[in-house]
Order: sequence, then structure tokens, then C-alpha cells
Amino acid sequence: MKKPSVWSIIILVATIISLVLLVVSISVFAVGVPALKDAAYQASIDAGATAEEATVAVSLAIGLAIGAMVFASIFEVFKIIGGFMFSLKGRWGIFCIVVAIISAVSTLFTLINGASKNPNVGSIVTNAITLAIDVLLVVACFKRRAELR
Repeated sequence: MKKPSVWSIIILVATIISLVLLVVSISVFAVGVPALKDAAYQASIDAGATAEEATVAVSLAIGLAIGAMVFASIFEVFKIIGGFMFSLKGRWGIFCIVVAIISAVSTLFTLINGASKNPNVGSIVTNAITLAIDVLLVVACFKRRAELR
């Protein structure tokens, strides 16, 4: 029986952790929607909007937030599928590398942006963990690809 690759196992573990982080982020987002509604409504009222205009602004803000979350979740699902395929079957290596690099850059941007504009300890820690997993995934994908050649 052939011994499994260490890099393949690292990719698998990083992918599973990414899946867990995706579920956690979706859960946190769902719990935070009422607070987002309240904040958007209050910001609209403070800006001088009528109650009707504030309601429209809240709907727009919630729609944009949900759209952004869906887009980010779809991208994370691609990263997870690529990670599973590359770690378990040795295929989709380039896809896994590209998606992991894009995810790492995106997470770095989110971490910097979140830390500078809204320093929330929970989101900073979560983004830092996600960035570490993404960087580990990038390195492991490159090492696994080199191993397969």
C-alpha cells in the first residue's frame, strides 16, 4: 500500500478547516443580519431620510450584503472542491493553486480593511486564521504539485 503524501494530507486538513470556517462565517452573518438592518435604518434616519426612504435603504443594504456573502461563499466552495480534488485525486492542481492564491489575497485585503476601519477582535482573529490556512494551502498545493511531477 502506498503511503499518502504529507502535502496531500495538509491540503485535505486545510480544506476541511476552510469548510468549517465557511459554515461559521455563514452562521455569524445570519445572526448579524438583524443588527445590520437596525444600523442601516438608523444611519438612513440620521442622514435625514424619511421612514420610507430608510426602509428602501435597509432593503438595499441587506440585498448587497447577502449578494456579497453569496459570492464569497461560492468562491469558498470552489476553493474547497479544488482542495478536495487535489488532495484526494491529485487532479485540479492548477485550479487549486489559483483559487488558493486569490483567496489568500482576498483574505489579506479583508483583514487589513477590517482592522483599519472597524477593529473588531473577533473578525480580526477569524480573518487571521483564514489567512494562515490560505497561505498554508498555497504552499501545500505548490509542494504537492512539485511532488506529482
